[in-house]
Amino acid sequence: MTSTPDSNVISSADPSTSLTASQVVRVTEPWPGVLRAVIDNPPFNLFTPAVFAGLRLLQQYVDNPANGIRVVIIESANPDFFIAHVDFSQLSNIPDIPGAVSVVENWPAFAAWLSSVPVLTITKIRGRARGIGAELAVASDLRFASSENALLCQIEVGFGLLPGGGGLEWLPRHVGRGRALEIILGAEDYDAMTAERYGWINRAIPDAELDAYVDRLARRVTSFNHASIAKTKEMMDRRIPTPTVTDYAESFAAILELANTDTAREVSQRARARAGGNLASRELDLPVVYDPERWPL
Repeated sequence: MTSTPDSNVISSADPSTSLTASQVVRVTEPWPGVLRAVIDNPPFNLFTPAVFAGLRLLQQYVDNPANGIRVVIIESANPDFFIAHVDFSQLSNIPDIPGAVSVVENWPAFAAWLSSVPVLTITKIRGRARGIGAELAVASDLRFASSENALLCQIEVGFGLLPGGGGLEWLPRHVGRGRALEIILGAEDYDAMTAERYGWINRAIPDAELDAYVDRLARRVTSFNHASIAKTKEMMDRRIPTPTVTDYAESFAAILELANTDTAREVSQRARARAGGNLASRELDLPVVYDPERWPL
């Protein structure tokens, strides 16, 4: 579907009405300059081409300077899943909806945008942020998670793959090489308190206080000069370089290469069999399906 950014924006003075045409990423402006994107793709918030299309509409809205956005908050409508993981069965699809493009070809540029855009990007995590869900979070400027109800995991190695959406690029920057290898090669769920201690997230916050904390911070930052926000990010990125589009693209190509091997297909088939033929039935505790303590080699 060919469309212009303006045709995908819905004009509304009601802060509860989505500003874009996506059915699975609801974008609102609760306060002037603060954009909230709520991912709502039941039942598990899988990362699909439709979700990516919704995020690209968000990107278009933010990139229009006339909208005056200074802070973006990305969160989930599902308390059990921030983003479960990518839906490989749909990865090559390009649906006929606004914002839709190839995920494979365009995810690297979007991931780079999350950190380079001259506004503050915040990810608020409730539930499971696994695979590309965890990678979206680490590419954001700030990450806050529910101390009682958030889990982060790079599941890819458990399925014979590797993190292809930014985990290889960002985790060493956030937690150091050793802990990054522990997270990636161990492929286990990490609770928010451990993630905070490692530096994977900024803070683990009691669930009842999470919304208020993030909202207060967003309103505070939005009250400041936009040029100061943008220049601070620009200068910091010169001193601590962020991953490039090429970096992301190399990792994405690597995961696709592994996904097309017989070994990865065999691993996936074993995992599916262990889940009784239905991996969806194990989404809450997905790492169990490749746990060597439960399934000895």
